[in-house]
Amino acid sequence: MSVIQAIQNIVRSTRVGQSDVGSGPIQFSSISAEAQGDFLRARTELLNLFRAVERLAELSNINTRFKLDLPDARSQSPLGLDMTNTAAMLNSADEINASTTSFTPFGPDWLGGSTAEITVGGEYQYDPATNGPLPPGAAYTFESRRNGTRGSSQILIRVEDPFGNRNNVAVARNDPLNQQYDLGNGLYFTIGPGSTINRDTTTVLSVSDSIGSAVNPNLPLGGIRNQNPNFQFGSLAIEDGSFDLNGENISVATTDTLNDVVDRINLSNAGVTAVFNALTERIEFVQNTLGSGATIDLQNDDSNFLAAAKLDNLNLVDGIDPETIQRFDDVAALSSIQSRDVFVNGQQISIDTANDSLETVLDKINNSGAGVVATFDSAAQQVLIEANDATSILDLDSNGTGLFGALNIPEGRLDPEAVSRGISRRKSYEIADATEAVFDQLNRLFSDSTFAGQGNNAATFRGVLELALRSAFGGDDQSKVLGLEFDASSNARLRGDFATVDRREFTSNLQRRGTLVRDFLAGKGDEGGLVKGLLAATQQALGTVNQALGLSGTFVDTYA
Repeated sequence: MSVIQAIQNIVRSTRVGQSDVGSGPIQFSSISAEAQGDFLRARTELLNLFRAVERLAELSNINTRFKLDLPDARSQSPLGLDMTNTAAMLNSADEINASTTSFTPFGPDWLGGSTAEITVGGEYQYDPATNGPLPPGAAYTFESRRNGTRGSSQILIRVEDPFGNRNNVAVARNDPLNQQYDLGNGLYFTIGPGSTINRDTTTVLSVSDSIGSAVNPNLPLGGIRNQNPNFQFGSLAIEDGSFDLNGENISVATTDTLNDVVDRINLSNAGVTAVFNALTERIEFVQNTLGSGATIDLQNDDSNFLAAAKLDNLNLVDGIDPETIQRFDDVAALSSIQSRDVFVNGQQISIDTANDSLETVLDKINNSGAGVVATFDSAAQQVLIEANDATSILDLDSNGTGLFGALNIPEGRLDPEAVSRGISRRKSYEIADATEAVFDQLNRLFSDSTFAGQGNNAATFRGVLELALRSAFGGDDQSKVLGLEFDASSNARLRGDFATVDRREFTSNLQRRGTLVRDFLAGKGDEGGLVKGLLAATQQALGTVNQALGLSGTFVDTYA
């Protein structure tokens, strides 16, 4: 059985809390909003691993026969480009409820048969010359001083504040139900329909002017009294309606909870992941696609949800493209390049600095018919231009554009170079760099807190990766092959050397025993090798993370 087949069998048979073989897809326990951040970080780390393995895959198809080495030109020093690649983000501008005042409860129950319910609100603002701040456990007590019915007779309410002051509040027969009656210092109360009975009392047990009450994302947006989500005092009441997110219509109902709306966003085609962060009491949006081209656009809200949640396009933080895909004119390290034609092996290639980037120019070179392959090594920050025929020359001419100078590449003619044995020193260093990048990323995944707190899900993610390593290294818990070492012990994981490279031994084997290294990395015959196993395992882990996040769950969607 191949490692790919073994990984697929594990994924098919693994269930949360089980290790026996079963059938059906992996089942996940629901994850909290707080856990979603961990899974998003896990997704990023797995993508970084996949890209690192892809790079190693490109290099591991090694030709170790005696031949002429392909002529190539490489940046003689790193270009120093900023490779930051982020997604657009948009968060609530402030806490959804930034008030410092809290009530326990908002709507106290009468001690007695009165049915006209009292509800308090507002934000306490004291005058230092009068009462000052509220004492701990401050209470407001309301007492009915007259039998009455709301709307048909006058009601009289006596209010006693935390400082012992009493005040009689008359509720007239024709007062509207939403009328606010002043409690002083920014607080108020309302009284609903029903009747009051003389001497009945009700008390707000605790009012604080320094500890704000938290937003409850599980209560209906249109709830009243103690069954409302506790949005900011004075915010617009949420109504049945909708808003547009990246052109997708998101419905909002007063019976929805905040979490219902967040879930609806994540299940839509808006291309955005939404989270209610209970610690910051903000809604947080992250674009699922990296770079400046994908944004977050909120429009056409007739539900008042965006205003109440303090979401506005003004809070948008645009995604950032790596400088390899930004226009030459916008990249400081490449701004000396001039618009004009360059020549590669006599082929004319146009450059427009207002529109071209390093990526587009490398594509132009590759599609020019010059018989070369031009690539950018993001880890080494170097451009490599390599002839694709060992008998060919490589001739580079900037023609006054300054292109190759900006790329730190010498111009002129290069002839094929004889290689006497194994893999050239240059190629062996490239493979060693790429292998170290893969192993460094594996160490992050197994020693870091990326999957912390995810329980059996984390075991599943890591399990497919570990299986690929075990298979490549002969199935042992600890093994060293050709200068590469795998150690599955807990101590090794904590030290961050779960997978290590003895660079001196590894590069020596590449130069002297290149065929053996190639077979271990790229595989031999039907055997997949380390690289193919890690590619398959990483795709499985990414699909698992996607499912846990409520995304499509496919690797294609994850990696797009």
